[in-house]
Amino acid sequence: MLASLKSRLLGAGALAGALAFALVAAPEAAAAGLDDEVLVEFHFKPVPNLQIAIWLEDADGKFVDHVYITQATGKLGIGNRPGRWDFVSSWRAPYGPRVSVLPIWAHRHGKAYPKITFFDDDPADLESLGWHENSSSPEGYFCRPLTPDENATISVDTMTCPSPQVFQSDKGKFVPGETSPYPPRNDLIMFEDGDDSEDAKKLAELNDLDAFTAATPVGDQAEFTTALLPADVVARGPLTAYIEASLEHDENSSFDFDRKADHYVDPRLPGYGVEYLGQPSVVYKVTFDPTKAAFNGTSAYAGYSDWNGASGELHPPDATISGANGSGADRLKLYTLNGETFRFGVYSHGAGSGTGSGTSTDSDSDTDSDSGGTDGTDSGGSDTGWSSCTPRTLPQVTDFTLEGVSFDKVKATFTIPADAVGAGDPELSRIRIFYINGDMPIDETNIGSAIERSFPADLAIPGEPTSIEIDQLWGNYTYHFAVLYEDRCASRSPLVTDDITTESQKFQQVDGFCFLATAAYGAPWIAEVGALRHFRDAFLKISPTGRDLVRFYYTYSPPLADVIQREPVMRGMVRAVVQPIADIASLSATPG
Repeated sequence: MLASLKSRLLGAGALAGALAFALVAAPEAAAAGLDDEVLVEFHFKPVPNLQIAIWLEDADGKFVDHVYITQATGKLGIGNRPGRWDFVSSWRAPYGPRVSVLPIWAHRHGKAYPKITFFDDDPADLESLGWHENSSSPEGYFCRPLTPDENATISVDTMTCPSPQVFQSDKGKFVPGETSPYPPRNDLIMFEDGDDSEDAKKLAELNDLDAFTAATPVGDQAEFTTALLPADVVARGPLTAYIEASLEHDENSSFDFDRKADHYVDPRLPGYGVEYLGQPSVVYKVTFDPTKAAFNGTSAYAGYSDWNGASGELHPPDATISGANGSGADRLKLYTLNGETFRFGVYSHGAGSGTGSGTSTDSDSDTDSDSGGTDGTDSGGSDTGWSSCTPRTLPQVTDFTLEGVSFDKVKATFTIPADAVGAGDPELSRIRIFYINGDMPIDETNIGSAIERSFPADLAIPGEPTSIEIDQLWGNYTYHFAVLYEDRCASRSPLVTDDITTESQKFQQVDGFCFLATAAYGAPWIAEVGALRHFRDAFLKISPTGRDLVRFYYTYSPPLADVIQREPVMRGMVRAVVQPIADIASLSATPG
């Protein structure tokens, strides 16, 4: 079996590769005589919100190994999760496998995973965005579906989960005998008996992409990732590097989709979910000889996938794919680095480069252009501006503290030591912050289950305190954080950790299954249910009579709720009774 690539992820990269392949930065690597290993860099400039995969194939067109996968696909399982594939979507929606996200990569890597479906055992709920409260447990990352109006504000503006601690999700179970080319999520470390399937507890061990998964790039800035190729991979050259880029709702005249006609809209929750279909993923490829120190790049895409992810077929370029304004083939921007203009570029440091690896990119001009460069063909042979560097271990950050800013935001403060960069040392590249909720602190054994945020190192001045705000969190959750930083050669500092419990969101206490109101309206995040919850907290609970009413309701409504949630006529009758009360509760919750 081939030795796995030793990846060191920069720019868009993650700690996972550096941890899994620590030999890259270890002095003993040279003593072990790893002269036949080759350091290779992969350069690109994505637009925001892309899902990306980079992989290698050998001279015979056979898959060699992964290099890099963005974490929504590689860690959070958006390609393999419960629900219909054509469900309407929204920012961080939990259901609906996005089988069109990166289908070329998914089909070519040759790994099959168990297919995930709802743990909910009610067949009527298999096509619903809600109605899974009997099989749901606390959700640490995904949010409730959004309405189109909410999506226009939340996904573009605040990027904050609405009603975070009201939402729970169905983590799914395996479909017997069925598989998916996409991995399931691997961020789950806590489970609830009865609400989570036994299969859900196996998802993390099935996902084998920790070493290659990294944060989604911010976008509109140059990025690169590196891999150290072992001798047996180098011997299979020339190699071809592929990069696949997918962007939701990237429509044009050839791929023009409608929310209702082309997606599945839950008829019981018709106001929730937004359209996501658009142009298919696009692929760039570069062939290179890893034994030679040279750059090869391309500005022309190699093809595109099926719009619905039906196969791994690579369709040749044609006029149906856009090529400007960050759409279609322009999802990877044309830019200039070290005198080379390209959209996807590969620089090999040549034979024996593994003992002193890295690159200096001080000459990055980061220039956007629609002309010049490689004019659609691969270029190679130039190594002007490219240089190696010496791996090292950076000193860990000091004075790491966490402060709650709001229910969904935490401020992390730390100091990068003044001696992190000395004379002749490569400049610092990235600050990486990881977080995970629950009782388990982050360490190098579970870092693969943590969510990552990546920040440019120029936010920090070595020797002085640095503060960074982490948003998109949940209220009243305990989070464990870890921080490290890297230099331009992917040398990294040790992990430093701390934990914090976020404050509760006002009027959003969670009840688990919300009984009659949730059963009638379909989900605890529906506006009427939220209004009733506010009325309970702000008015009923403050008086002895009100508290007695609440206790009576909690005692006798669960069995009724379990019955009516399965009967459409009864749900309608309950809504008819509850709606006037919900309207009054809504008025009481409205300032004025």
